[in-house]
Amino acid sequence: MEVGICTVSEKGQVTIPRDARRRLNLKAGDRVLFKVEGDKVIMVRVGGRRLSETLEGQKPWPITSVEYQRRLRAEWP
Repeated sequence: MEVGICTVSEKGQVTIPRDARRRLNLKAGDRVLFKVEGDKVIMVRVGGRRLSETLEGQKPWPITSVEYQRRLRAEWP
């Protein structure tokens, strides 16, 4: 199934064709993995969520990182 043809830039960059981006639901910031199999390059979407989406709605820490470190150090003999 051919989706589009790209040209490699001087920096080694390619633009993923719009149809391919739509089919894979790729957005700016998404990560992809490139697999080389023989003379083919296979692009695979990595992970389903961005870090910002994963952290959204998380409760804040009850203490600061500095206080956490102090408590850990106090536990050591």
